[in-house]
Amino acid sequence: MTTTRLSSVMGLVCVGCLALAGVTWAQAQAPVTARATTREYRKTIRTYPFSDPNPIATVGRIYPYFRFDGYTDTPVDREWRVVELENDYVKLTVLPEIGGKIWSAVEKSTGRSFIYDNHVVKFRDIAMRGPWTSGGIEPNYGIIGHTPNCATPVDYAAWHDDRGAHVVIAVLDLLTRTRWRLKITLPADKAYFTTESFWQNGTPIEQPYYTWMNTGIKASGNLELIYPGTHYIGHEGEVFPWPIQAGNGKNLAFYEQNDFGPYKSYHVLGRHSDFFGAYWHDDEFGMGRYSARDDKLGKKAWIWGLSRQGMIWEQLLTDTDGQYVEVQSGRLFNQAAEGSTRTPFKHHGFLPYAADTWTEYWFPVKGTKGFVKANEYGALNVTTEKGRFTVRFSPLQSVNETLQVLDGERVVFSTKLALSPMQTWSQAIDAEIPTARLHVRIGDVLEYRGEAGDELSRPLETPEGFDWESVQGLWLQGKEWMRQREYVPAQAALEKCLKKDPNFLPALADLAVVRYRAMDYQAARDLARRALAIDTYDPAANYYYALASSRLGKMTDAMDGLEVAALHPAFRAAAWTELARLHFKEGATASAGRYARRALEGDRLNVEAWRIAAVAARVRGDERAANEAIRAVQSVDPTDVFGLFESRLLAGDTSIGGELKDVVRNELPHETYLELAIWYHNLGRQDEACRVLELAPPQAEVLYWLAYLQHQRQDPSAAATLKRAVAASANLVFPFRWESAAVFEWAASRTGTWQAKYYLALIHWSRNEMTRARDLLDQCGDSVDFAPFYAARSKAFEPVSRDRALADLKRAAGLDSRAWRYGRLLVEWFIEDQDYRAALETASRYHQAEPGNYIIGMLHAKSLLLNGRFAEADQALRALKVLPYEGATEGRGLYREAQLMLAVEHLKAGRVEDGLKRVAAAREWPEHLGAGKPYPEDVDERIEDWMEAQGLERQGKGPAARTALERLAAGASRPGPGRLLSAVALSRLDRTGDATRALDAWAAATREEAVVAWGRAFFAGRRAAPPASGVGTTLEQRVVGALMQ
Repeated sequence: MTTTRLSSVMGLVCVGCLALAGVTWAQAQAPVTARATTREYRKTIRTYPFSDPNPIATVGRIYPYFRFDGYTDTPVDREWRVVELENDYVKLTVLPEIGGKIWSAVEKSTGRSFIYDNHVVKFRDIAMRGPWTSGGIEPNYGIIGHTPNCATPVDYAAWHDDRGAHVVIAVLDLLTRTRWRLKITLPADKAYFTTESFWQNGTPIEQPYYTWMNTGIKASGNLELIYPGTHYIGHEGEVFPWPIQAGNGKNLAFYEQNDFGPYKSYHVLGRHSDFFGAYWHDDEFGMGRYSARDDKLGKKAWIWGLSRQGMIWEQLLTDTDGQYVEVQSGRLFNQAAEGSTRTPFKHHGFLPYAADTWTEYWFPVKGTKGFVKANEYGALNVTTEKGRFTVRFSPLQSVNETLQVLDGERVVFSTKLALSPMQTWSQAIDAEIPTARLHVRIGDVLEYRGEAGDELSRPLETPEGFDWESVQGLWLQGKEWMRQREYVPAQAALEKCLKKDPNFLPALADLAVVRYRAMDYQAARDLARRALAIDTYDPAANYYYALASSRLGKMTDAMDGLEVAALHPAFRAAAWTELARLHFKEGATASAGRYARRALEGDRLNVEAWRIAAVAARVRGDERAANEAIRAVQSVDPTDVFGLFESRLLAGDTSIGGELKDVVRNELPHETYLELAIWYHNLGRQDEACRVLELAPPQAEVLYWLAYLQHQRQDPSAAATLKRAVAASANLVFPFRWESAAVFEWAASRTGTWQAKYYLALIHWSRNEMTRARDLLDQCGDSVDFAPFYAARSKAFEPVSRDRALADLKRAAGLDSRAWRYGRLLVEWFIEDQDYRAALETASRYHQAEPGNYIIGMLHAKSLLLNGRFAEADQALRALKVLPYEGATEGRGLYREAQLMLAVEHLKAGRVEDGLKRVAAAREWPEHLGAGKPYPEDVDERIEDWMEAQGLERQGKGPAARTALERLAAGASRPGPGRLLSAVALSRLDRTGDATRALDAWAAATREEAVVAWGRAFFAGRRAAPPASGVGTTLEQRVVGALMQ
C-alpha cells in the first residue's frame, strides 16, 4: 500500500473490481504460488529540468493550461518517486511525478529492457505544454498531442495482492473535463503486464475523442517493426503502401532502411490483426503488444529521421541510451490532423457521460528471430531455412497444450508443450508445406495460418467528386471542427451550411451545441427547437433543447426533452443521467435514484450515475445502496476523491483533509477540489460543496467559489472570504468552467476591484464570446498592478484596436521590466509593423538582460538582419545555443540568411572569394542552433547554387559556373520560390522552353502580382525594383533583390 490512509479505500476497491469483473470472492482467494510485489522509493536521477511557467492567459488550443518555456542543458541530480512492480519474470518502474509514465520494463532472465529505458530525465520542448522526455510508455487522452500532464505529477495509488502488483494513475483533463485512469497490473505468474484504461466523459456535451499509448523502444540492434498491414496512412489521412516503399523499394519495417526523407509516421492498417511489436535481430530479443482488436484499432510507428535532422534529437533527449523509436496503439486508425477531415479517417466524438474501457498486454519476446503471431499466451514465429522450416514459441505464461503443424487439415507434426513463462521452445521440421496451406496451432490459445485471408477491403480514400461545399459537406466540416475543439471555424461552417439549407436538421442540432458551449443558452434552445419542428423525435435536438432549457430555468421543458431523447440508445444513458440530476435538484431523491439506476442498466461504468445514486441513497438514509454505489466508483478509480469524501460523509466523519491530500497529488490539486465542489453544487448540495472547498488549497478561484456558496447559505463569513479571494494572487489563475461565470458575476457586483471581471472575461474569451470578454477587460481600467493582465488584454484587443493593444503591451513591460515575455511580444509587434529600429532597440535591451535566453537571442539576431546588420547577426548567432522544439529550424534559417546577405555584400564589393566562402557557409547546419541537416535530396539549396554561379562567373570560371547552373536547373520541377532561379538557370543554359514552363509554374504559385512582375523582369534580365524586403518576403527575393540593387 502507498499509505495507511489509503488502505480502507483499497479494501473497497478490490471488492468492487471483482464484482464488476464477474469474479467471485472465492475465486479471487484461490491459492497461487507465484508472487508479485509493489514497492515505493525515492531515486536520484540525472535530470535536465524545465521551468518558467507562462503567467499570461493564452486562450486557445490548450487553455486553461499554461506552457513552460524554460529548458536547460545543465543537469542536476534530482530525487523522483518510483513505484516498482516485480514478479519472477518482469520488473517495471513507474514515475508518477512524470505523467505516470511506465519508465522501464525489464525481462529478468536476460536483464534486457523491452521498452526504452532512459537513464536520464531530459525535458525538451516537444509536448503541447512544452516539457516532454523520451522513454517508457506514455498514455495520452483528450486532444491530439502529448497529453497536458505528460511531464507533471498525477494522482496514483499502488498495492499488491495475491493476483499481482498494481498501480493506478489518474488525471482530470481540463481541456475536455474528462477523467481518465490507467491501471497497470503485473500478474503474479505471467511474463506480461497489462494496462487497463478507463476514460469517462463526465460532461453533458460531446467532447473530442483522442487516445494513444506511446511506447519508446531502442532503435539500435537491427530493429524490425512487426506491423501486419498492407498500407499506412499519415496524420492527414494520405495513403501509402506498407511495408515496401513504392519509390525506392525499401522495406520500411526495418529501421535502418528508413535512411531517407524526414521524420516518419506510419499508421499501419489493412490486415485483420490484433498485435504488433518489434524485434532486435542482433539481440535475439523483442517486444510485443496485444489487445482485442475492437479495443485498439490503430497501430503507429514514429521514427526520427536517420539524417542529422532526426539524429540531433538523440543527444537532446538522452545522454547514453541512444536513439529511440515509438510504437503506439490507438482507439482509432490514425492520429487525425486537420486534413484528415477530407478522408475516410475523420475525427471522433465522445458522447455525453459515455465511458470506455480497454485492456492491452505488453511483453518481452525471447529467442524467436521475430514473430508472426502473438497474444497473451506468447509469441510464435515460423521461419524457412534451407528447405526446412522452424517453429519457435516464446511463452508468457505456463503453457500445457499440444502444438500442431498442419498442411491444410493434415497434421504433419505434433508435440505436447509444457513450458514456463519465457522458456523459449523451438523445433526444426522436415516438411515442405506451401505457405497457403501452412497452419500452426497451440491448443485453442494461439493459431497462425500462412495465408490467413486477413486482408481488409475497407475504403482508404474519399469518393471522387465529393462536394465539400454542399450542405452535407459543410455540415461535416463543422462537425469535424467541433471534434477538434475548434469552435469558431465549426460555427462558421455550420452557419454556412444553414445558409444553404436553413432546415438541415443535423446542422441545427450541432450549432445548438456550439452556442450552448458559448453559454448562449437562448440561441441554443431556439436552434434545437427549430430542429424539433422538423423531427420531434430527433435525439440530439431533444437532448440539447433540454440542456439549454435547464440553464434558462425552464425545468418542465428540460424534462420533456430528456424524456424524448431517452428513446434513442445513443442518448439514453446521458438523458437518464441528466434526469437523475434534475429530479435530485427538485428534491425528488427517490426519482433521482431510479433514473440513476436506469442509466446504469445501459452502462455499468457510468460513474456520473453511480455518483448520483450514492448521494441520493445517502440522503434517503439507505446506507447499503450508498455503499454499493461508492464501491462501484472506487472500483473504477481508487484515486477518485468523490468515493473517499462520500464514504466519510456516509460514516458521519468529515475530518478527512489529510486523507484527501494523500490522494490528490497532481500538479494542480485545486482543480480537483473545484471539480468535486462544483459537482455537488450542480446537484444542489451546497453544504458538501462548501466542505470540499474548505479542504482545498486557498487558490483565488477556490476562494471566490467558497465566498459565493457561503453567501447562498447566508453564512456571515462570506464577506471575509470574498476579501481573501480578492487578495489572493492572480498568477496562473485561469478560470474556464461555465459554472464559474455566475460566481464571478456575483463577485464583480460586490467588489470594485478588477479581478472578478478579469476572470469572468477569461471564461467568455475561452467560449469565443469576444465582445463580452473585451467589455469586461475594458471595465478593469488601467490601474491594475498585474502585468500579465495587460499582456492578455493586448491580445484580446489586437484584432480591433492595435493602438490600444500596443499601449497595453507597453504597460505590461513597464510593470515588469525584467520579464522577457513582454520584450518578446513587443519585438514581434514591431517586426510585424516593420518598425525594425524599435524591434532592434527592444531586442537588444532584453538580450543584454538575459543573454542565455535563446528565444530572445533569436529575436535579437532576426532584428539585426532586418536592420541590415548582417555581420553582427552572424556573430550573435555563433554565440547562441538553442534548445529546440520538435521541427524547429528558425535558428538555422537566420544563420543561412546572414551568410547569404554577407555573401551579397562581398560580391558587390568585389571580394568574390570571401563571398563564395559565405555561400559555402550558408549550406551548413550548425547544430548549436537547434536543427540538424536533412538528407541532401530534402534540402533546397537553389539560392546557394545561384549565388555560387554568380561568384564563379565573376571569377571567370565558366565551366564551374555552368555546373552550378545545371544543379540549379535540375530542380526546376521542385515547387517553391527557388523555382524562379531554376527558370533563370534554364534560360542561361539555352533551354528556353523548359525555362518558360518553370517560370510560368512559379508565377502560378505566387499570389502577389508585384512579386510576379518583378520575377518576370528578373527572368528577362531587366532591372526592376525588388519587392519590399523584410517580413512576408522569401529569402530568395531578399537575396536576389539585394544583389540586384
